[in-house]
Amino acid sequence: MKNILRVILLIAMLLSLLALVPSGAIVAEAEVVELPLDMKAGIKSAIAPWPQYYLSDWEYEDPSIHITIEPGRVDNTNYLVARVKIASASQIRSMFLGTYGSPSEEWGTTLAKSAKAVLAISGDSFHKHSNIGLVAKQGKVYRNKCDRLEDKSGLRYDVLIIDDQGDLHILPQATNADVDAFPGTIVNGFTFGPGLVIDGVKQTGFKNMNNASDKPAQRMCIAQVGPLEYLCIYTEGPEDTGSTGLTLEQFADLVFSFEGVQNAYNLDGGVTTWMVFKQGNNSYAKINGTNPKKRPIADILYFATAWQE
Repeated sequence: MKNILRVILLIAMLLSLLALVPSGAIVAEAEVVELPLDMKAGIKSAIAPWPQYYLSDWEYEDPSIHITIEPGRVDNTNYLVARVKIASASQIRSMFLGTYGSPSEEWGTTLAKSAKAVLAISGDSFHKHSNIGLVAKQGKVYRNKCDRLEDKSGLRYDVLIIDDQGDLHILPQATNADVDAFPGTIVNGFTFGPGLVIDGVKQTGFKNMNNASDKPAQRMCIAQVGPLEYLCIYTEGPEDTGSTGLTLEQFADLVFSFEGVQNAYNLDGGVTTWMVFKQGNNSYAKINGTNPKKRPIADILYFATAWQE
């Protein structure tokens, strides 16, 4: 009987202590945070994806980010589309390892692991552009030489700018003056292209600017469908079993077929194409393509969690 009374007294004491805790005090320990703009600071303070929020090998959802990855098939070619919704513009990011100007390359999985990305895709291979175009990473502009023409085509590149609101802007045939006149804040800038969809209009008549425009190939793009909402679309190439690959015209048709696409930009393709996501034993994996042949890359565009528990 005495033991029972002691237990009742202990419970009563604990309940009285809990009554003194302000409501929301425990919840306040978990929040969506703003990630550092700077690339190195962002990597240093990055938050790893939380294992409990992987709903499957193809879906992740925490209070700051939701990603689903779905397969499809078009024109005898398999594709993957990753749908991404984030809570903060700071969660769409880019990175490279080493110092700017070095020829450093890594597997896409290595880059994604270093960044603690939830989802990562290959970037624009900025280090191979013969010193042409715009290169900006996490608020720092490393190069603006958009006036230079691409040797084979004699044309200027379409440039992609991601601003501090997380919005995608495509500057067709961009010049230095176009970049200088951009009214927003440049956070990330890519030079590869072309723009597949610009301001809701599907583009056509693509010229070959080191992108094998008229040849079936592996393709990758980033698209925006709403505020802080994106698609990453990958298509297999002839190197992959059961796929023929898409030309840029075919790829643009596919991308435009997704509802709500306002701007979509073609990134580096071929065997340097990576889509990285944690699967199985929660290790980073290249989830695109069946061909084991792959190449290291210089940079990634990625999405990070901002949920701090």
